[in-house]
Amino acid sequence: MKEDWINIEGDLISLKDTPKLLKELNLMQVFLRRYFEKKFIKNIEPPREEQINYQKEFMRRERILDNDDLNNWLEKNNKTEADMNKILYDSLSLEIFKKNQFNPQVERVFLDRKILLDRVSYSLMRVKSKSKATELFLRLQEEESTFSELASTFSEGIENMLNGLIGPIEFGKINLQIAERLRNSNPGQLWPPFELESWWLIIRAERFFQATLNEPMRIRLIDEMYEIWMQEKIVKVIKDLDMSFTENQKDNSI
Repeated sequence: MKEDWINIEGDLISLKDTPKLLKELNLMQVFLRRYFEKKFIKNIEPPREEQINYQKEFMRRERILDNDDLNNWLEKNNKTEADMNKILYDSLSLEIFKKNQFNPQVERVFLDRKILLDRVSYSLMRVKSKSKATELFLRLQEEESTFSELASTFSEGIENMLNGLIGPIEFGKINLQIAERLRNSNPGQLWPPFELESWWLIIRAERFFQATLNEPMRIRLIDEMYEIWMQEKIVKVIKDLDMSFTENQKDNSI
Protein backbone atom coordinates (compact mmCIF):
# COMPACT_ATOMS: atom_id res chain seq x y z
CA MET A 1 0.00 0.00 0.00
CA LYS A 2 1.41 3.37 -1.08
CA GLU A 3 2.23 5.68 1.82
CA ASP A 4 1.85 9.46 1.52
CA TRP A 5 4.57 11.76 2.80
CA ILE A 6 5.01 15.44 3.51
CA ASN A 7 8.37 16.87 2.40
CA ILE A 8 9.64 19.64 4.71
CA GLU A 9 13.12 20.78 3.61
CA GLY A 10 14.03 17.23 2.73
CA ASP A 11 12.54 15.70 5.88
CA LEU A 12 9.89 13.15 4.93
CA ILE A 13 7.00 12.98 7.39
CA SER A 14 4.52 10.16 7.03
CA LEU A 15 0.90 11.30 6.98
CA LYS A 16 -0.06 8.43 9.25
CA ASP A 17 2.45 9.71 11.83
CA THR A 18 1.13 13.29 11.66
CA PRO A 19 -1.34 12.92 14.57
CA LYS A 20 1.46 11.66 16.81
CA LEU A 21 3.72 14.53 15.71
CA LEU A 22 0.99 17.13 16.35
CA LYS A 23 0.56 15.76 19.85
CA GLU A 24 4.32 15.79 20.53
CA LEU A 25 4.45 19.43 19.41
CA ASN A 26 1.43 20.34 21.61
CA LEU A 27 -0.47 21.33 18.48
CA MET A 28 -3.18 18.67 18.47
CA GLN A 29 -5.70 20.76 20.40
CA VAL A 30 -5.10 23.79 18.16
CA PHE A 31 -5.41 21.64 15.04
CA LEU A 32 -8.65 20.02 16.17
CA ARG A 33 -10.15 23.34 17.25
CA ARG A 34 -9.43 24.89 13.85
CA TYR A 35 -10.69 21.75 12.09
CA PHE A 36 -13.98 21.80 14.00
CA GLU A 37 -14.43 25.53 13.50
CA LYS A 38 -14.00 25.13 9.74
CA LYS A 39 -16.53 22.30 9.81
CA PHE A 40 -19.05 24.27 11.88
CA ILE A 41 -19.10 27.34 9.63
CA LYS A 42 -19.00 25.51 6.29
CA ASN A 43 -22.66 26.17 5.48
CA ILE A 44 -23.11 29.49 7.26
CA GLU A 45 -23.48 32.65 5.16
CA PRO A 46 -23.73 35.78 7.34
CA PRO A 47 -26.16 38.43 6.08
CA ARG A 48 -24.47 41.36 4.37
CA GLU A 49 -25.69 43.85 6.97
CA GLU A 50 -24.23 41.76 9.80
CA GLN A 51 -20.91 41.58 7.95
CA ILE A 52 -20.81 45.35 7.62
CA ASN A 53 -21.65 45.93 11.29
CA TYR A 54 -19.14 43.30 12.40
CA GLN A 55 -16.40 44.93 10.34
CA LYS A 56 -17.29 48.38 11.68
CA GLU A 57 -17.03 47.08 15.25
CA PHE A 58 -13.66 45.51 14.44
CA MET A 59 -12.39 48.77 12.97
CA ARG A 60 -13.58 50.69 16.03
CA ARG A 61 -11.96 48.19 18.41
CA GLU A 62 -8.65 48.27 16.52
CA ARG A 63 -8.81 52.08 16.13
CA ILE A 64 -8.64 51.88 12.34
CA LEU A 65 -9.99 55.26 11.21
CA ASP A 66 -8.58 55.62 7.68
CA ASN A 67 -6.56 53.85 4.99
CA ASP A 68 -3.26 54.67 6.69
CA ASP A 69 -4.45 53.01 9.91
CA LEU A 70 -5.66 50.02 7.90
CA ASN A 71 -2.36 49.64 6.06
CA ASN A 72 -0.44 49.91 9.33
CA TRP A 73 -2.62 47.20 10.88
CA LEU A 74 -2.17 44.91 7.87
CA GLU A 75 1.60 45.39 7.90
CA LYS A 76 1.84 44.88 11.66
CA ASN A 77 -0.17 41.64 11.48
CA ASN A 78 1.39 40.44 8.22
CA LYS A 79 -2.01 40.21 6.52
CA THR A 80 -3.50 41.32 3.23
CA GLU A 81 -6.87 43.05 3.14
CA ALA A 82 -8.30 39.84 1.67
CA ASP A 83 -6.86 37.90 4.63
CA MET A 84 -8.47 40.31 7.08
CA ASN A 85 -11.84 40.11 5.36
CA LYS A 86 -11.70 36.31 5.39
CA ILE A 87 -10.80 36.27 9.09
CA LEU A 88 -13.71 38.58 9.92
CA TYR A 89 -16.12 36.56 7.76
CA ASP A 90 -15.12 33.30 9.43
CA SER A 91 -15.19 34.87 12.90
CA LEU A 92 -18.70 36.22 12.35
CA SER A 93 -19.80 32.87 10.96
CA LEU A 94 -18.54 31.17 14.11
CA GLU A 95 -20.42 33.64 16.31
CA ILE A 96 -23.60 32.86 14.40
CA PHE A 97 -22.97 29.13 14.81
CA LYS A 98 -22.48 29.51 18.56
CA LYS A 99 -25.69 31.48 18.94
CA ASN A 100 -27.66 28.98 16.89
CA GLN A 101 -26.23 26.10 18.91
CA PHE A 102 -26.43 27.46 22.46
CA ASN A 103 -28.85 30.39 22.59
CA PRO A 104 -31.81 28.10 23.42
CA GLN A 105 -30.01 26.99 26.60
CA VAL A 106 -28.96 30.42 27.86
CA GLU A 107 -31.95 31.21 30.07
CA ARG A 108 -31.77 27.87 31.88
CA VAL A 109 -28.00 28.18 32.43
CA PHE A 110 -28.41 31.76 33.66
CA LEU A 111 -31.05 30.78 36.19
CA ASP A 112 -28.95 27.82 37.37
CA ARG A 113 -25.90 30.05 37.88
CA LYS A 114 -27.51 33.32 38.90
CA ILE A 115 -26.59 32.94 42.57
CA LEU A 116 -22.93 32.84 41.48
CA LEU A 117 -23.28 35.60 38.88
CA ASP A 118 -24.78 38.14 41.31
CA ARG A 119 -22.15 40.63 42.46
CA VAL A 120 -21.26 42.26 45.74
CA SER A 121 -18.90 44.95 46.96
CA TYR A 122 -17.52 44.55 50.45
CA SER A 123 -14.86 45.88 52.78
CA LEU A 124 -12.09 43.60 53.98
CA MET A 125 -9.28 43.68 56.52
CA ARG A 126 -6.76 40.88 57.05
CA VAL A 127 -4.28 40.58 59.91
CA LYS A 128 -2.23 37.70 61.27
CA SER A 129 -3.08 38.30 64.94
CA LYS A 130 -6.44 37.38 66.47
CA SER A 131 -6.03 40.00 69.18
CA LYS A 132 -5.29 42.68 66.59
CA ALA A 133 -8.38 41.67 64.60
CA THR A 134 -10.51 41.87 67.76
CA GLU A 135 -9.16 45.32 68.57
CA LEU A 136 -9.90 46.58 65.03
CA PHE A 137 -13.39 45.07 65.14
CA LEU A 138 -14.18 46.86 68.41
CA ARG A 139 -12.95 50.15 67.01
CA LEU A 140 -15.30 49.70 64.05
CA GLN A 141 -18.22 48.80 66.29
CA GLU A 142 -17.63 51.87 68.42
CA GLU A 143 -17.15 53.99 65.27
CA GLU A 144 -13.80 55.32 66.48
CA SER A 145 -12.50 55.10 62.89
CA THR A 146 -13.87 54.30 59.46
CA PHE A 147 -13.27 50.95 57.79
CA SER A 148 -11.22 52.57 55.02
CA GLU A 149 -8.98 54.37 57.54
CA LEU A 150 -8.27 51.19 59.51
CA ALA A 151 -7.83 49.03 56.41
CA SER A 152 -5.36 51.40 54.76
CA THR A 153 -3.36 51.62 58.00
CA PHE A 154 -3.53 48.16 59.57
CA SER A 155 -4.63 45.59 56.98
CA GLU A 156 -1.74 43.29 56.08
CA GLY A 157 -3.13 42.13 52.74
CA ILE A 158 -3.06 43.84 49.36
CA GLU A 159 -6.53 45.27 50.08
CA ASN A 160 -4.84 47.98 52.16
CA MET A 161 -3.94 49.68 48.86
CA LEU A 162 -7.67 49.91 48.07
CA ASN A 163 -8.72 51.16 51.53
CA GLY A 164 -10.17 47.71 52.09
CA LEU A 165 -12.83 47.97 49.38
CA ILE A 166 -13.30 44.87 47.18
CA GLY A 167 -15.50 44.60 44.10
CA PRO A 168 -18.07 44.64 42.79
CA ILE A 169 -17.19 40.99 42.26
CA GLU A 170 -19.25 37.92 41.39
CA PHE A 171 -20.11 35.61 44.27
CA GLY A 172 -18.70 32.71 42.26
CA LYS A 173 -15.24 34.30 42.39
CA ILE A 174 -15.19 34.82 46.17
CA ASN A 175 -13.88 32.38 48.78
CA LEU A 176 -16.78 30.20 49.92
CA GLN A 177 -16.52 31.19 53.59
CA ILE A 178 -16.55 34.88 52.72
CA ALA A 179 -19.31 34.45 50.13
CA GLU A 180 -21.54 32.59 52.58
CA ARG A 181 -21.36 35.42 55.11
CA LEU A 182 -21.92 38.11 52.48
CA ARG A 183 -24.86 36.27 50.98
CA ASN A 184 -26.51 36.31 54.42
CA SER A 185 -25.81 39.99 55.00
CA ASN A 186 -27.62 43.25 54.68
CA PRO A 187 -25.76 46.28 53.28
CA GLY A 188 -23.53 47.71 56.01
CA GLN A 189 -23.49 44.50 58.09
CA LEU A 190 -20.19 44.01 59.91
CA TRP A 191 -18.97 40.48 60.66
CA PRO A 192 -16.84 39.59 63.71
CA PRO A 193 -13.29 38.36 63.03
CA PHE A 194 -12.94 34.83 61.71
CA GLU A 195 -9.94 32.75 60.72
CA LEU A 196 -9.27 31.81 57.11
CA GLU A 197 -6.05 30.37 55.65
CA SER A 198 -3.81 31.65 58.49
CA TRP A 199 -5.41 35.14 58.37
CA TRP A 200 -7.92 36.79 60.68
CA LEU A 201 -10.54 38.56 58.60
CA ILE A 202 -13.06 41.32 59.23
CA ILE A 203 -15.60 41.91 56.47
CA ARG A 204 -18.50 44.27 55.94
CA ALA A 205 -21.08 43.97 53.19
CA GLU A 206 -21.45 47.17 51.18
CA ARG A 207 -23.67 46.85 48.10
CA PHE A 208 -25.37 44.04 46.16
CA PHE A 209 -25.85 43.91 42.40
CA GLN A 210 -28.33 41.51 40.81
CA ALA A 211 -27.11 39.77 37.65
CA THR A 212 -29.31 40.34 34.60
CA LEU A 213 -29.53 38.42 31.36
CA ASN A 214 -28.55 41.34 29.14
CA GLU A 215 -26.75 40.97 25.82
CA PRO A 216 -23.18 40.93 27.24
CA MET A 217 -24.21 38.27 29.77
CA ARG A 218 -25.90 36.24 27.03
CA ILE A 219 -22.76 36.37 24.86
CA ARG A 220 -20.58 35.42 27.83
CA LEU A 221 -22.70 32.37 28.71
CA ILE A 222 -22.84 31.26 25.07
CA ASP A 223 -19.05 31.52 24.85
CA GLU A 224 -18.61 29.54 28.06
CA MET A 225 -20.99 26.78 26.93
CA TYR A 226 -19.25 26.64 23.56
CA GLU A 227 -15.81 26.31 25.18
CA ILE A 228 -16.95 23.45 27.43
CA TRP A 229 -18.58 21.69 24.49
CA MET A 230 -15.53 22.22 22.27
CA GLN A 231 -13.12 20.91 24.90
CA GLU A 232 -15.23 17.80 25.37
CA LYS A 233 -15.12 17.13 21.61
CA ILE A 234 -11.35 17.68 21.46
CA VAL A 235 -10.66 15.44 24.47
CA LYS A 236 -12.81 12.66 22.99
CA VAL A 237 -11.05 12.79 19.60
CA ILE A 238 -7.59 12.77 21.20
CA LYS A 239 -8.60 9.80 23.36
CA ASP A 240 -9.88 7.94 20.29
CA LEU A 241 -6.70 8.72 18.35
CA ASP A 242 -4.56 7.50 21.25
CA MET A 243 -6.50 4.22 21.35
CA SER A 244 -6.18 3.82 17.59
CA PHE A 245 -2.44 4.50 17.71
CA THR A 246 -1.98 1.96 20.53
CA GLU A 247 -3.91 -0.68 18.60
CA ASN A 248 -1.84 -0.04 15.44
CA GLN A 249 1.35 -0.46 17.47
CA LYS A 250 0.09 -3.80 18.78
CA ASP A 251 -0.81 -4.98 15.26
CA ASN A 252 2.61 -3.98 13.92
CA SER A 253 4.38 -5.85 16.72
CA ILE A 254 2.65 -9.14 15.89
